Amino acid sequence: MHRYSSIPQSPRVTAFVSLLFLVISATVFAQNIPAPQVAPAIPKFERFDVTDPETGVHSVRLLLTLPVTGNVAQTEGPRFTIECLDNKGKHDMIWSVSFGGVPNPGYVPKFRATQYNLYPPTYPEAKLRLIFEGYIKSKPFVQSWSELPSGELRYRNPGMGSPNMDSARWYLGFLNSLPGLRIGYAKKGPADPGELFFPTQALLTELNKTPACSQ
Repeated sequence: MHRYSSIPQSPRVTAFVSLLFLVISATVFAQNIPAPQVAPAIPKFERFDVTDPETGVHSVRLLLTLPVTGNVAQTEGPRFTIECLDNKGKHDMIWSVSFGGVPNPGYVPKFRATQYNLYPPTYPEAKLRLIFEGYIKSKPFVQSWSELPSGELRYRNPGMGSPNMDSARWYLGFLNSLPGLRIGYAKKGPADPGELFFPTQALLTELNKTPACSQ
């Protein structure tokens, strides 16, 4: 009958086996640790109230600005603006959007015809697609916007020179139910920026308690 005795291992082999065990254990442990979650950047909300001394029009501008990402040269992030105008009890609403790099233009008085300047300026047209998102997504809405010299795009409320049938205010029903606005060019060209997503709940909360923004 043969007896098998254990073969003694050298100290070098024992150290290698121990090191290998530690490496494998550390790898398995690291795989079980969840990756740290990076908190999304929070948009900046601002409100500006102005009364035009010449006309008495009260303007309330509600701005939602996304953080600057990618292009470090930009100092202004993408911005969605709802402006409410109260002209002696008559209310109007204007929507504007910037895809980044455009300073806040502030309050711009409505065009007033004079004997030397009878007609309002005309601006190039851009077709933008809007989708409202929340617990569901709305269908896409493609509407006409004006490209202003400042770089902002302004929604064309119905009227002379506008092909849109619905006013910006009409979309508040969608925005109140689905408070996430995704907006981008309907047919994106090579030089056009990508679409934006604005979480608008903070803006809506302020809008719904502002008399100038009511019907």
